[in-house]
Amino acid sequence: MAPKKKEKLSFEEELYRLFLPLTRNIRSNEFDETLQQADFTEDIDIYLSKNFFFAGFILIMTLLVGFIMSNFVPDLVSLQLVIILALSVFICFIGYTMVNPYLVIGTKNSSIRDALPLAIIGMSSVAESGAPPIAIFSTKTIKDKSQYLDKELSKILYYVNHLGISLLEAIDITARKTPSYELKKFLLDLKSNIEAGGSLPEFMKKKAEHARFQYNLILNNQNQKAETFGDIYSAIVVAGPLFLFSGIMLLGMVGGGIAGLSIATVLQIGVFLLVPIINIAFIAVLNLVSS
Repeated sequence: MAPKKKEKLSFEEELYRLFLPLTRNIRSNEFDETLQQADFTEDIDIYLSKNFFFAGFILIMTLLVGFIMSNFVPDLVSLQLVIILALSVFICFIGYTMVNPYLVIGTKNSSIRDALPLAIIGMSSVAESGAPPIAIFSTKTIKDKSQYLDKELSKILYYVNHLGISLLEAIDITARKTPSYELKKFLLDLKSNIEAGGSLPEFMKKKAEHARFQYNLILNNQNQKAETFGDIYSAIVVAGPLFLFSGIMLLGMVGGGIAGLSIATVLQIGVFLLVPIINIAFIAVLNLVSS
């Protein structure tokens, strides 16, 4: 039998693989698992290499355009500003590449946590109608509440209907792979009830009662978090830079500098590097805390 021909990669794919020798040395099993939980279909090496390529491309293009502009309008665009801006964009892009899967998981967890109580109530209605256990995962209630919850529970249907795996095993696999603690706990409790031969309608009825109480707690918690993070954002990201820049301007009026840098350079670093990094860090923390 003739050996299978290796699939030829497109020019684009060849470019994306330029950084593979580097990414293979920095990969980790933990980050690989994070990509899977975030439903990224690319292998970790390809994901990192592709994004490193884009980061390098953006860095070169920013430098190129900046150099051209600094030659035409040197009074408005200095060479120093171009380098600061290019490095800022490069650092932000690399940072986003590493943080993005965690942000997706944070969004996914938050969405599942908020939607699960209402979905359980809908699933309880299906169970009380006498439908078989697998029918509760295909209810329209789930699809209307959260795309992430629908995607997680659709995996159970896929395992059973397309791979021929038993319902209990499909529930167990999904519970082990999902990043959502709330969904994991619900699925494992459901699996235990089915294995023990318990009444599914009675089990789902109790879960629905608890879900109603849990949903009210979620609403109250979200209101408190919104108020708290609103105050923190106003103090750190809005008021903080204003006080900082006011102090820098005062130094400029008396002819001072900071660490040997001119006031104009310090302001450029603050506007194009410090403020964007603070905002990105705040968004990342917000997503991680809310997950």
